[in-house]
Amino acid sequence: MKIIYDYQIFLNQKAGGPSRYFCNLIEEISKKEHVKVSAPIHINDYLQIINKKYVYGQKLDNIIFNSLPDRLKEFIKYKILKNYNLYFQKKKLADFKPDIIHRTYYDDYKTNTPVVLTVYDLIHEKFHEMYGNKALYRPKKKALERADQIICISKNTLEDLNYYYNINNKKIDVIYLGTNAFNSFNTQFQKKENLKEKYLLFVGKRTGYKNFSSLLKAYSLSKKLQSDFKIKCFGGGKQTKHESNFFSNLKIPYDKVDFLQGNDAKLAELYRNATALVYPSKYEGFGLPILEAMSLNCPVLCSNGSSLPEVGGDAVLYFNPNDTESILNSILSAVYSDSVLNNLIMKGREQVKKFKLEDCASSTLKLYKGLI
Repeated sequence: MKIIYDYQIFLNQKAGGPSRYFCNLIEEISKKEHVKVSAPIHINDYLQIINKKYVYGQKLDNIIFNSLPDRLKEFIKYKILKNYNLYFQKKKLADFKPDIIHRTYYDDYKTNTPVVLTVYDLIHEKFHEMYGNKALYRPKKKALERADQIICISKNTLEDLNYYYNINNKKIDVIYLGTNAFNSFNTQFQKKENLKEKYLLFVGKRTGYKNFSSLLKAYSLSKKLQSDFKIKCFGGGKQTKHESNFFSNLKIPYDKVDFLQGNDAKLAELYRNATALVYPSKYEGFGLPILEAMSLNCPVLCSNGSSLPEVGGDAVLYFNPNDTESILNSILSAVYSDSVLNNLIMKGREQVKKFKLEDCASSTLKLYKGLI
């Protein structure tokens, strides 16, 4: 069987859950089937790690492009490079003659080949106001209509998809994500390093529904917590002027929050040595960071809504993301109790075993075969 994964998510994301999911999936399925990623020009870090024989394309890692204002970069990506990629993808489809096209995002284009589409979440519909759209904004409509088979990455995503779209006539499977991204860094039975400073870890974007502001508000309520723990943020870019002003208004000392970037090795180190991952997001289609944390013996404290309880099970200490007191109480009850932290680590080791990459790939491959 020949499978092509298109360029969309790899032009959209430098790093992040959806593109990591696809790269994990591609590496696993390539062990059994002929796969190709059609990404003539992309910006994705994870594609650099995949065996080059599976990737058609080059990473745009240009100093001039990277220094451009965000709006100009977005214009270049979605008005110029998108059309460039689509033109050369048509040539690749003609040469490769795939049995399946797995679309990695929601732009629609014509094809006679069976199409699989993964739906990660319904963020743009649920938080339409945040993106300046009307309540009836339905950006996935054409892509969903074109798809022969739809994958939802959680039952919560499936429920949301049914709520926002009329898809009764579509074949839909829930296939949970799996991850092996940190296998090579796994130190499951080693003690953590002796650290000069203790810290709570936050991973990902910090704006909007990711709810970083509520974590900071909770943190600001306890002088003892500020004295004993820093907050380290990985990904999401550098500290903004708005965040600096926010810290000042909350009277959080500037040296108590670090903003870090880096590769998987750096992220693994942060997971491994954090007292806990705090994940206050108000909405997730899955919540891959909580599994990543569990795989590296990092206790997880997270929101009690959307897909997170589905993924975290009983291996997580939950809080109400809309209540700063709830967030603070969960943090305090965990970080000052070795028994609570050790229990979360122990349960996390078992919970992460339920989400194997091999199972994700096997279920996806079975779905492909059902279409041809």
